[in-house]
Amino acid sequence: MRASQKFPLTILGAVMGVSIGNMFYSQSLLPVISSAFDLPSGRVGVVPVMLQAGLLTSLVFLLPAGDLLDRRKMLRLIACGASLSAFSIVLSGDFSLLLVAFYSLGFCSLSSYILPAFVSGLVGPHERGFVIGRLLSGQFAGILLSRFFSGLMAHWFGWRSIYLVSAVLMGGVALLWPRLIPPDTESVNKPYGLVISRQFSLFRRFDVLRQACASQGFQFAAFIVVWTGLSLRLANPPWSFGPAQIGAFGLVGLASITSAAWVGRMVDRFGARQVITGCSGMTLLGVIGLIVWDTSVVAILVSMCCIDFGVQGSYVANQSRVLSLDLAARSRLGALLFISAFGAAALSGLLLVRLWPIWGWHGVLYLALGLVLLAMLSQCSGLTIARPSPSS
Repeated sequence: MRASQKFPLTILGAVMGVSIGNMFYSQSLLPVISSAFDLPSGRVGVVPVMLQAGLLTSLVFLLPAGDLLDRRKMLRLIACGASLSAFSIVLSGDFSLLLVAFYSLGFCSLSSYILPAFVSGLVGPHERGFVIGRLLSGQFAGILLSRFFSGLMAHWFGWRSIYLVSAVLMGGVALLWPRLIPPDTESVNKPYGLVISRQFSLFRRFDVLRQACASQGFQFAAFIVVWTGLSLRLANPPWSFGPAQIGAFGLVGLASITSAAWVGRMVDRFGARQVITGCSGMTLLGVIGLIVWDTSVVAILVSMCCIDFGVQGSYVANQSRVLSLDLAARSRLGALLFISAFGAAALSGLLLVRLWPIWGWHGVLYLALGLVLLAMLSQCSGLTIARPSPSS
């Protein structure tokens, strides 16, 4: 039986999109949040950093527990927590309390990282890339539409309105999970503390894991700083765009949505290494395009399309090869990949807060260029000693 017959992949992808949207609503809202709280230049960049820090915390301490507990119950509890956190953002009147609420929302935005590890263990190796690609198509759609709709909602109803919608949607997702996936019967019979303390030993065990974490971490950090910087750039002259117009730039993600399943098939056919090499080249091309043609809206759109496709395509390939290394440790392996990505993004976001008042948009672009070059270097530097199999 094909994976599409075992699971409602389209619906699961949509739920992943709704869940991951919480991490990206703010990217179109940063200028209006800054104005609402009268923040100094660049200070609002702490908002995405808090989201990433919250998610990073749950990736370290909560996601590995997926190898020990029923993942379906975890998904329900996380969805409830995300609903409460989004509602807290609606009510926050102080910027410090708002940052706490954003941290909590990031901590509870784990659904999109639990589900692929769960489902990938229930399908054959020949379908794993395709299934992950289908699920990530929904996740990429959530990233795309979150920027677009948060901008529209802010334009019509104020920037907090999207988080009220999110609170309702995540409550609905919590009720929906038991109807979509079976109870999780797989578990590792080890104490939680031992699993947490020893998860990083997987870095020593798998060369491919080290390479994937370095490659994806640097690329995702570049992705986050470019999108954060672009939001601030478009809000200033010569464009002075509002949140709805800034959010519309997120539509460049259509390329990654429509191609994610295709990228998964390419991974199944040719192996992840070749796919990641090509996608990293696309990311580099996009950053260079922004540096050279940053005064043209059309050129910015084309360049952001390249960056989005490159980073998300690499994400499909890296997740496919990492989750194939050891099925009994899928949650921990996935956690390490995501920890690397969001850890690098959080650190780069803090650097952006420092760079923006001094160097502005061009400082962000050269930071992103350096990160992409590091990603490509890590892919080609021989971090993988053993020859990878076609699935890795």
